[in-house]
Amino acid sequence: MRSTTIGNSLSVPVFAAITALCIAPLVILFVYSFFSVNFVAIIKDPSFKNYIRIAGSSTYRWLIFKAFLSGAGIATVTAIIGYPVAWFIAKRVTVYKSALLTLLLVPLYTGDLVRIFAWRILLGAEGVLNSLLIWMGLVEKPISALLFSPLATHIVLAYNYLPFMVIGLWLAFEALDDRLLEAAQDLGAGSRSAFLRVTMPLTMPGLIAGSLMVFVMVVGDYLTPQLLGGASGITIISAINDLFGTAFDWPLGSAIAWTMLTILALFFALAAIVISRSTLGKALVGGEA
Repeated sequence: MRSTTIGNSLSVPVFAAITALCIAPLVILFVYSFFSVNFVAIIKDPSFKNYIRIAGSSTYRWLIFKAFLSGAGIATVTAIIGYPVAWFIAKRVTVYKSALLTLLLVPLYTGDLVRIFAWRILLGAEGVLNSLLIWMGLVEKPISALLFSPLATHIVLAYNYLPFMVIGLWLAFEALDDRLLEAAQDLGAGSRSAFLRVTMPLTMPGLIAGSLMVFVMVVGDYLTPQLLGGASGITIISAINDLFGTAFDWPLGSAIAWTMLTILALFFALAAIVISRSTLGKALVGGEA
């Protein structure tokens, strides 16, 4: 009884902090999304005008679609790269597993700006890559498309968030019982059949978890498109930033933010349903495998 009371007492500051720092700002954003702006004054007359404006604006619809398209694309690329890497670390490395995982996370120890400017040095007109290509005689002049372009943005986004995909997949591979693969082979399954019927379904929760982490972080990334995207660096996140800054249209910015949150919540709900119906998901929630 006493331990329960102590636990409840210790949980109060945690719930208070979550409420004040996470839930309350979202509630304020939600309320503001129904207001409007008249020059520099916020008109507190609730309506759906901002949401109607978003739905009717081809610019906002395209920016939202582009954000989710980039998120899905980077999640796909990191999954293709990260799947064999995670398998190798989990199933083929024994002695230096911790060292490899630490090495994988080393880039995250530096700040976003450090990594972005390092890539600008690599991809710039007089950068390492262009200089190497010219020195090898493969090109006569620097390739301008390597920097300040969608290509540069997506290369760096994939580099930044690949570790999160690998970690999610690595955990799934660590939980994969090798005896299941041996049993499948004993029953006559080939390598491809065992992968599609055993390995892939059992590692699907890790793949979905890693994809969601990458997807959300790419959609919400602000610095990378701004510093590497050039003219293509305008994103829905930068639009929200401008609405809360120079444009002073907090209600419209709040409505766009809540639109993004709603779409992301739908993705998370769908992923939760898929994971909960998987074998590993049922085991995690205490259901029948």
